[in-house]
Amino acid sequence: MMPAKCDLCGLPLRYGAVSHSANDQSLRFCCHGCRMVFTMLLESTEVDDPARFKETDLYRQCVAAGVIPASEDDLRRIREREKQETPTAARSIGGEEAAPDPSGTLAFDGVVDGMWCTACAWVIEKAVSRLAGVQAVTCHFSTDRLRCRYRPDRVAPDQIRESVTRLGYGIRDTEAGTAGQQVQRRELVRLAITGLLSANVMMLSWALYAGFFTTLDNDAVSKISLPIVAMAAVVFVYGGGPMLRKAWFGMIHRAPGMETLVGMAAGCAFIYSLFNWLTGSIHLYFDTACMLITLVLLGKVLEQQAKGRVRRDLDSFFAMQPAKVRLITETHPAGRYVAIGQLAPGDRFAAEADEIIPADGRVESGTAAIDESSLTGEPRPVAVKTGDSIKSGTRMIDGRVIASAEKVGDDTILGQMIAIMTRSLEQKSAFEGRTDRMLKWFVPIIITLAGGTGLLCAMAGLTVNQAVVRAVTVMVISCPCALGVAIPMARLAGISLAGRRGILVRDIESFERSGAVDTVVFDKTGTITHGRWQLSHIQCEPGYHPARITAWAAGLEQASDHDIARSVTAYAHAQGIAPTVAADIRVHADGVQGRLDGKMVSIGSRGFARGEEASPEEVAEESEGTLTSRVFLSIDNRPAATLIFGDTIRPTVPSMIDALKRDSREIHLISGDGDAATREVARAIGLNDARGGLLPSDKANYIDALKDMGRQVAMVGDGINDAAAMARSYLAVAVHSGQGLAREAAHITLMRGDPSQLLDFFPLARQVNRKVAQNLWCAWIYNLVSVPIAMNGMLTPLVAATAMLLSSLTVIGNTLLLVRRD
Repeated sequence: MMPAKCDLCGLPLRYGAVSHSANDQSLRFCCHGCRMVFTMLLESTEVDDPARFKETDLYRQCVAAGVIPASEDDLRRIREREKQETPTAARSIGGEEAAPDPSGTLAFDGVVDGMWCTACAWVIEKAVSRLAGVQAVTCHFSTDRLRCRYRPDRVAPDQIRESVTRLGYGIRDTEAGTAGQQVQRRELVRLAITGLLSANVMMLSWALYAGFFTTLDNDAVSKISLPIVAMAAVVFVYGGGPMLRKAWFGMIHRAPGMETLVGMAAGCAFIYSLFNWLTGSIHLYFDTACMLITLVLLGKVLEQQAKGRVRRDLDSFFAMQPAKVRLITETHPAGRYVAIGQLAPGDRFAAEADEIIPADGRVESGTAAIDESSLTGEPRPVAVKTGDSIKSGTRMIDGRVIASAEKVGDDTILGQMIAIMTRSLEQKSAFEGRTDRMLKWFVPIIITLAGGTGLLCAMAGLTVNQAVVRAVTVMVISCPCALGVAIPMARLAGISLAGRRGILVRDIESFERSGAVDTVVFDKTGTITHGRWQLSHIQCEPGYHPARITAWAAGLEQASDHDIARSVTAYAHAQGIAPTVAADIRVHADGVQGRLDGKMVSIGSRGFARGEEASPEEVAEESEGTLTSRVFLSIDNRPAATLIFGDTIRPTVPSMIDALKRDSREIHLISGDGDAATREVARAIGLNDARGGLLPSDKANYIDALKDMGRQVAMVGDGINDAAAMARSYLAVAVHSGQGLAREAAHITLMRGDPSQLLDFFPLARQVNRKVAQNLWCAWIYNLVSVPIAMNGMLTPLVAATAMLLSSLTVIGNTLLLVRRD
């Protein structure tokens, strides 16, 4: 029976129907697009007869735009997309609005420009969280990202943006990459103009200072000071405008930050100088206000450049998501480029040399060499052929393949990695959280100290000029900018360097935790060993050839679907041997039997194939680091061959174990396999502590027992089957097995699938922790020493501004050393 057809496009209703009534007539459409276009055509005057709707320009334009399907392939993709988008939600072009969650809220995601330190992020969080209908606000200095959830019936996205722009910050959609470059260029222009004018203010100020040593008449003072005032006003308003707006809104929102200190200092110097100029005094400090603003702008530009350099690897990683795909359809068998959003699971696509693979999938035809270093950190090209899997974000070196998409978009390995890295960048360690809390009360204390210093100086008999200068100096020199970037910069560098080495940092605290780890527990199967049960070689009886035995074994095992059968089939395929066609195949619990070339061939256990009992030593034995098992093949009940299967130990494991031991770490091996087999593997790699036969709950109890002994345990497993034990460990390390990253319960994931990557992570974590400690000590010592000196009047505002700039650059430069050494 032929399926019904769509009342607009005429395609079969294979994927269900969308019902609609019009003019007392019941209609059925293949998709929502056809229903909407049909309704539009009914209302139009282009054609009156529904039978001629397909002849209209509107219909053709909707087909070209992909609103309605042109073929059954298009229909399948449209219906797949409709399923993914249910329930329907409004989405903005920039992607900042998402489908509502059960609480009735939408997601907002934007990039904030102009944040100078973590205090800026805190100010923005406070301001946005005060909007009615806004929930779960998070703003992160490291990623420049603002995220929140909002109720669309109470607040609009434009109101959220406006609340940020009123603070003096810019905000843009996450996909508007060029806007960030425009912001950088604009800030460079601001710095250049401000610096040029400030230099002229300084030069003229030196001429004015001559009035302290010689007599200048009023006309000379007026001629010199007037251009100073004009240029200083431009610097103050144009150069310092963004900073002053942030300072003002930080104060009215009761969230003062770094800009508050510098803005108040520059404002005091400018206003006090303006008052003196109007009264005819030559005690003008316009040069101080101008240089404060210029030095702060210079520091921020240098900081952004350093931050961009640290983020370079991360940005290139995020940029691996392709925007287009060469989609193969019935109407375009050679493939045509379409937007990546049109690719759905099950679609076929082509990829050629120098292209980025757009989805996780499986090769249907063709061969290629692929660079997977972007995901695994392994520079060696990987050869793929028909039947092999490929991953999104990897680069084709040469060749051409046609593949079927299995996972697309955020569900791919690359999509999951990007989501995990973004979350880890936005996390805050416990130490960083304490630092942020200290910054919140640091600014009010400094303002109080500065005001108290000026008041005490006036009470002690110092002139008003001297009191103001000393108060301004205290505010400038104690700016907590270096303290605010000490941890985020080092953390950003650590995640970037780890990603370059194929290590996915899921929890930012993993850097801190790794330094305390004194015990490492490894799971055996899939971690220490490859976890693949494979046919390694065949021992033939006299008169039989391995190729013939392989063809017979593969012919019999084609009727089965278990590990041994798959291993035999894969071995035959790798050897280029075609399976012999078998007849009268019978599958038993301990083997397979069938007739090949007129002979009865049996494959399975010794008892099944030969009618003999097997000793434990013959069933499983350890030989040269390989746990082996034997499967027997007989012909007419006479022994013909023995097939040797095994799960090999990874070649990098012995040297890794030796290195961890030299690092004074205790090593354990646990497994769900038999205790004897587990201890044999442990003996082969030089371990004494091993336990086998453990269920997942037993592994978790094993970790708990080590913790009760005061050990800080790192558990290394596949992240899924060992999730219970990892949840109990101090540091959870997943050896990626190709399964979904979202299911892994781990602090870090070794994307290369090799546990020896721990030897990359532990030294990197030590370097990151060392940089964090150095940066924090530098920032705190600077503030503890400089503030008392400024209060005693031993510094001028210009010296204080220079010292503040140097302290920030010291922290940034120290972090860049970490990147440069890699």
